[in-house]
Amino acid sequence: MDRNDILNNYVTDMAAVEGHILKAVERQLASDDTARYPDAVSVLTSLKSALSRHVSALEAYNERTEDGGVKEAVKEAVTGALGVAAGFYDQIRQTDKVSRMVRDTYTATSLAAVSYHMLYTSALALKADDLAELAITNLKDLTGLIGRLSEAVCTVVAAELANEDKSLDASVGQQAVRATQEAWAATADV
Repeated sequence: MDRNDILNNYVTDMAAVEGHILKAVERQLASDDTARYPDAVSVLTSLKSALSRHVSALEAYNERTEDGGVKEAVKEAVTGALGVAAGFYDQIRQTDKVSRMVRDTYTATSLAAVSYHMLYTSALALKADDLAELAITNLKDLTGLIGRLSEAVCTVVAAELANEDKSLDASVGQQAVRATQEAWAATADV
């Protein structure tokens, strides 16, 4: 496999991964359930914007490379079924819909982040400096959003539980945010 094939494969994979996450986020934002949780709406809106920028930039990069557009079209046809399956999964949830959506989006965004590690490393190794810069810039976007998703899941879980049982204290969401963020900060030095 030559240099362009390797780069096109990574870029096409990355565009497909983020494209499918983007579709799920758009569905989540369209949900009436999500609209009741401002923390979720805020981070999902920011994520939607970032993913849209990323997918456009990756597709533009691929279009500039030899055979990149062809590989992208083939990859989309193959991975389209994955998006349908993810959409079906969103529809079968019956309880705690928004907190589980945020959790799943956190997981998917983490997959995108580690995929950017791979893309960045490959671009460096293959001396594709423009692609390396794109990958690290996009990774930086996602790391902040993953942090925000981790906070939103705490506040949404607390609010959903309080909605189910009015005697529960929804303010524990902020306590959970503080403690979980401290846990992440404490492990930064490990």
